[in-house]
Order: sequence, then structure tokens, then C-alpha cells
Amino acid sequence: MKKILFVTLGHLSAGEFTIAFEFCKRLPPNKFEICFLTSAKGQNYLEQNRIKHVVLKQTGANSMSEDKLVNKAITDRLMSEFRPDYVIASDVYTLWYSSTWSGVNMETFREYGVPFGSFDSYEFDSTNYVQDYYGGYRATLPDYIRQCDFVIRYCPINKLQPADKKVKFTYFYDRPEGMTKPERLEFESAFRPSGQEKVIFMANSDWENLNVNRLPALSNLLCWCPKMIMHYLAELDEKVTIIHVGPRSWEQESGNKKHIKYFHFNHINPQDFDKYLGASDLFLTTNIISSTLAKAVYASVPSIVLQNDKLVNFSRISEQLLKMPDWYQEMANDVKVAYPYRLFPFGWFNFLSSVLENNEYVDTFISTSIFQKGKTLNALRTYISDKDSRISLQHKQNMYINKILQLPSSADVIDSLENL
Repeated sequence: MKKILFVTLGHLSAGEFTIAFEFCKRLPPNKFEICFLTSAKGQNYLEQNRIKHVVLKQTGANSMSEDKLVNKAITDRLMSEFRPDYVIASDVYTLWYSSTWSGVNMETFREYGVPFGSFDSYEFDSTNYVQDYYGGYRATLPDYIRQCDFVIRYCPINKLQPADKKVKFTYFYDRPEGMTKPERLEFESAFRPSGQEKVIFMANSDWENLNVNRLPALSNLLCWCPKMIMHYLAELDEKVTIIHVGPRSWEQESGNKKHIKYFHFNHINPQDFDKYLGASDLFLTTNIISSTLAKAVYASVPSIVLQNDKLVNFSRISEQLLKMPDWYQEMANDVKVAYPYRLFPFGWFNFLSSVLENNEYVDTFISTSIFQKGKTLNALRTYISDKDSRISLQHKQNMYINKILQLPSSADVIDSLENL
């Protein structure tokens, strides 16, 4: 029986937790014993799924020093009592960031003498460890991935390519289960009451509302992004139902759009989340590395990623703006300058270019510029309503998923670590 400790200390996004949980739930319980060292964000889900876990203390800035001491003692006791064969960080950089309150980091775990690894979400070794943020700020990260005893790259978003023997590849999800007939009828009654509504699924996290570098232009765009999406959807010649899962409601932005029905959930249980997504007509996001985007591809749900691939200075296109609707001109006046991004609002346009280059995953969804109104509307209309285009994209999705499901399983990955 191998024992594995997963470390998931993020508190702004469920994505990091999803990565570890999807990996561990495929480990046979008769061969592997699992424990999570986690933040409060993951506690409820672990309890619901009866997964052994220990929660580190996070009481606030005023008692941060005390928290660190308590958390180090908690970790010491866990390592002594659980005695894991391997420690796997869901994201070694989240572990690093969280050390400001948790008091534990990669060096902490190295002191225990247990092989330490991390999931590598972005093919870090090809990035020079430099992240470019929205507005041009650049940050150089420590090469923690290179220092790990082993690295696990899941697909998607990583691409398959030759790699060092300590790099292990696996698939992200299993094929999703479909709805039962009663579940389907309940979904249709709630979200497609006339049978004609096109259901669009959207999901975001707390960090997607953060202006990390406090740029005025980004503050305005953060306000405008939901409005732009709602304006685009209002121009579709369809009845639209929006299922939105996220910390902030967009009800105000959707209120005046008569043919749009908007349903907001701060949180729904993971089983319903997956089923609602899988039964939707379209998934819409501004985050190309979204774990929900990967889920949509697995579920053969056509998906559109709204990005920006160039610097847009609205003052230099004043004549073109006169041809745009009033709301668009108002947005341009407020935002003034828009910077490239693949991951809104962080940016990461160049940072993610390596992992996306020659990556078959990018053929499984549609990317379009959020500021190019005509192209965005055309993409929305096409992949909501055009049967042939939807089938063609779903075929690409199925071909890709069939390929990556041939990768080693979670158990195969852990077993292979003995040969390092």
C-alpha cells in the first residue's frame, strides 16, 4: 500500500484542487492511501467525498506568525503519523505563494526526506520562468519545477512531446457520465422550458476579479467584460439561457435583455456542475487554461475562448468607433487601452505561448478576440446554431480525447516513480 500526500493550499481558485482530486480519484483504494493537506477552500468537498484530509489554519494577517507556527506543527505531526511515500503539490508555485500564511513550502517538505513532486500545468521549462502580466509587468519565478524530484504533466493543457524521465504524462479527466432521463427532464424544465433556448454555461473564480497590478485601465475592463459578453449575447437571434457559476452575479448586466434568462450560482456541487456543463449548448470563457474548458472538451460541448491578441489603443481608431454601438463606444472611452491576454485578467500572453504552440488541444475550441465585435458575434452564432460546424468541432474534440486517454493512468504514473 503506497501512501500519497497531496498539498492543495490555494484559496482563490478551485482549479488547483480539481487537478489533485481528479488525479487521486483514479487511484485504486486497495493499492493507495490518500491524504490531503489543504486550505479551508477544499474542506467541504473532501468531507463530502470522505477523503482523509488535514486543514491548515488561516485566521488572518493579525495572527499570521502564530498561524505559521501552528501550521508547521500540524504538518510535522501529519508527516510523522501518515508517513507518505510521496508528496505531490497540486501547484508548487501556489505552495510558494501560500507560504506567507501557511508557513510551509517546498523546502519544508524536502526536510522530511520524502520524494517531492508537483503537477506542471504550463510546461514551465519552456517558459524561462517569466510570467508577463496584463499591462506589461513581468515577473521571474524561482525554478521550483526543475527542483522537484518528479513532475506530472496532465493533458490538456500540456502537449505530448519528448521529456526528461522525471516528467510523467497523464490525462486530466475520465469521460463524463451523461444525465439520467429524470435529470435530463429536470434540466430541460429549468433551463429550456420552451425547448428552444440555447443554454450557455460560464464559470469563473475569485481571482478573475483581481487587478493584481492596480492598473486603472484593467479596473475599467474588469467592469466592462461581463457587460460586453451580455451585449454580444443580446444580439443573437436566439432565446438564451445563461448558467453562470461564480462569486459575483452578472444579473445587473443581463437585466435589460428580454430574451436572456440568467441563472447565477455562487457554488453548485461538482456533480451538478459537470452535468449542467455537459448538457449546455456552449461553454464561454475568457480563460484559455480553464479546467472547466477542459471539462467542456471532454463532454463534447462546443466552446469559445474570448481573448485579446494585440495592443488596442482606442484613441487611434476613433473613426472606426463611430460605426460601433453606443455601448461599445462607452467601453472604449472607459478602457482607453487594452493589452493582450490569454488568461483574463492576469494576461500571460507570452508565458502561455510555448505550451499552446503546436498543441492539438487548441483545435478543440474556438478562440476569438473579445474586441472584434463582428468576429465574436459570428463565432457565437455559428457554434450555437450551425449544426455542421458544431459536429465538426465535436469530432475534433472526440479525436483529441480518444488520443490522450491512451496516456498512463494515475496509478501507472505513481508506479513509475519507483524507477527514478
